[in-house]
Amino acid sequence: MRTLLRAALTAAAAILALTLESSVVPKLHLPYAVPDLVLLVTLALAAEWGTASGAAAGFLVGLIQDLAPPSLGAVGRHALVLTVVGALAGRAAREVRRSALRTSFRAGCYAALALILNTVIGLALGDGIGLSRPGLLLALGAAALYTAVATPLVVPGLAALARRAGGAGARYLAPVGNAVQGPVFPGPAHTSPGLRSEAERV
Repeated sequence: MRTLLRAALTAAAAILALTLESSVVPKLHLPYAVPDLVLLVTLALAAEWGTASGAAAGFLVGLIQDLAPPSLGAVGRHALVLTVVGALAGRAAREVRRSALRTSFRAGCYAALALILNTVIGLALGDGIGLSRPGLLLALGAAALYTAVATPLVVPGLAALARRAGGAGARYLAPVGNAVQGPVFPGPAHTSPGLRSEAERV
């Protein structure tokens, strides 16, 4: 049941992000690049579900992006890139106590990494990049900046939904503070008399 909930949430979030990227974001007329909302979906899910599930979520999100019209590139290209991003995001979330600034900074780095990986795959497939070297650098910087700025608008809410879909084992993403991840002590109703008296003395 939990797997179905995760898959449904991943698919719904990916479709919504793709819709926003194709219909709303272009109207902003941002120079050089756009915020990578699909990558932010992967980041939010991976931050709550860990490395393996984050990679799986990234693969599903990327596959939906590959199949969404107009699909002109090789199928599996975005799936591969977002699988890597999901695995890295899940691993980093496990080790680092997060804050809003760190989350946004990391999202910007992942956006730049995704663009680099997409470029490398495109070159390997013979598609070319369609940008000069200065244009590529500007696109990298703009994508990182826009994605970092968009992070607080996407990640906290989606992370909360991912936490519910993930069950009791999910970690807590605190975009305005630190992550809550520590032992849970039994309450008074579950504490033996000896332990309770010792706790009261402390």
